[in-house]
Amino acid sequence: MNRMIALACASLLGLAGAASAPVADARAQVAASTPRMVNLPQGTSFAVDLPADARDVIVSNPRVAEAMLHSPRRITVIGLAGGETDAIFLDAAGRTILALRVRVDAGTSALQDTLTRVAPGSSVRAEAVNDSIILTGTASSPAEADRAVQVARAFVASPDKVMNMISVAGSDQVTLRVRVVEVQRSAIKQLGFDTEAVLGRIGDTQWMLGNLATWGVNGSLMGGVTGGVSRDTTRNYQMQAPCGAGFPAGSLCNVTVNGGAPGDPSNWDTAQPGTGPGSDGLNKGEATIKAFERVGLVRTLAEPNLTSVNGEAASFLAGGEFPVPAGRDQSGQITVAYKPFGVGLSFRPVVLSEGRISLQVKVEVSELTPQGGLTIGVGTPTAIALPGLSVRRSENTVELPSGGSMMIAGLLQESTRQTVDGLPGATNLPVLGQLFRSRDYLMGETELVVIVEAYVVNPTAPGRMQTPADGLRIASDAQTIFFGQLNQAYGSPAPSAQAGAGWQGPVGYVIE
Repeated sequence: MNRMIALACASLLGLAGAASAPVADARAQVAASTPRMVNLPQGTSFAVDLPADARDVIVSNPRVAEAMLHSPRRITVIGLAGGETDAIFLDAAGRTILALRVRVDAGTSALQDTLTRVAPGSSVRAEAVNDSIILTGTASSPAEADRAVQVARAFVASPDKVMNMISVAGSDQVTLRVRVVEVQRSAIKQLGFDTEAVLGRIGDTQWMLGNLATWGVNGSLMGGVTGGVSRDTTRNYQMQAPCGAGFPAGSLCNVTVNGGAPGDPSNWDTAQPGTGPGSDGLNKGEATIKAFERVGLVRTLAEPNLTSVNGEAASFLAGGEFPVPAGRDQSGQITVAYKPFGVGLSFRPVVLSEGRISLQVKVEVSELTPQGGLTIGVGTPTAIALPGLSVRRSENTVELPSGGSMMIAGLLQESTRQTVDGLPGATNLPVLGQLFRSRDYLMGETELVVIVEAYVVNPTAPGRMQTPADGLRIASDAQTIFFGQLNQAYGSPAPSAQAGAGWQGPVGYVIE
């Protein structure tokens, strides 16, 4: 009985063992057909050891990778170009021994080593996708992030194959303080003589002489004093008054001249000798001296302060805009565009390592001037006069530490214009030659200096900030009437200075 039970159990175990062999083969076949993912850098290879002899190897995209059969059980896969492909290994019965999904991308090991050396203070990672590279991680500054991108572009075929997804750990803020100082000096000197004379007798040949100052530089006398002398020896015809009743006896009215009737004027038909028109000498003369001198001084000072985030541009303009005709609309009306002028500042800071700042600074000082202007439609009621623009511009890229200053522009311009007009030959006469010439002199000097100071700054508490209106109290009517005051108080006490602060006290405006 026991033996029969044992035989039955053995039979069942045999059947179970016979049934479990196909199941294991099926499971092995399913596991072999499931593709395994393999990342292969471009230009590299890896070897595959198979559990059974391989008869065929199928590569779906041979342009991406190829398989080389060294022995029935050892195969090498080589990455050729970026992309994905399948590699399937079959035995003699056509069953799948191994299935691989091979992804070939750009190699990043060399790039990662280079990034570690170039940006040691950052954690930038390079990941390859096909023939492109993705940069991720954190950089300590935008400058290091930009350097990482530049390095990665050297490892790809074109710059657009690099995707920058680096985040900056801390974004610094830069305050730029610019001082624009301009001094204009001018001098004008004008000295001239105007002479005019007429020699001769009226009704006879006359000789005329004239000498005028032309003011060839300034165009006209700018001011000053004018003085001179005028002499006129010309006499007109003179007639005696008619005689009438009441004239005493023996007067001219009772003298008969040239057969005239008593009581008629003695010069009834002509003037008497000595009262004729002029003489043989000077008939009329005039001499005038004109003199003017001016010394001018113009000082322009601007101190624009701007704050910008690291890597971002900022601009400033203190001035205005003037209209310039730009065209005509459909109805024929003139359209205008506005052009800025004044003191302008624009800059873009980049904070480098060790607290140094790279600045792209553009400073411009411009003003309206009649020189170089244009008038459209001269002589018409709709004439438009456009002014000229005098511009001094400087554009630089400098590098300086936080708190340092640098002069980026210094311009000294000098112009001198002078004319001397006079009578040819007479101007060379000693002493008297000065009377026959005039001088017009103009000298101008312009000196422009631009100094920049850059600071890496952080926000502060609101209580430390101050404006020009803090503490301003308007004066009462009695204070204004009796004392001429417009305000009772202006300006509040300066905020307390912190130890080690770069700027101490209020800055940026005047506190009286």
